[in-house]
Amino acid sequence: MFSPIDSYDELGVVFTFGGFSVGVWIVFLLAVVLFVGFFVAMVRHENHAYKSIIEHTPIEKGPAAEGEPPVY
Repeated sequence: MFSPIDSYDELGVVFTFGGFSVGVWIVFLLAVVLFVGFFVAMVRHENHAYKSIIEHTPIEKGPAAEGEPPVY
């Protein structure tokens, strides 16, 4: 009734992103940047946590969680 499509006899295909188009490269680069950013943040946090464990200092602010060394 209110559809702009008059007939379904000659339907075509609509691609959002074609192979190796700008959209594909933008999404791919965004995924790579997010993964690398996550990996860098994870490594920084782990290095900080291990350093805090060796120095017997709290890893994060707040009450001590299970597995952390006691605060002296």
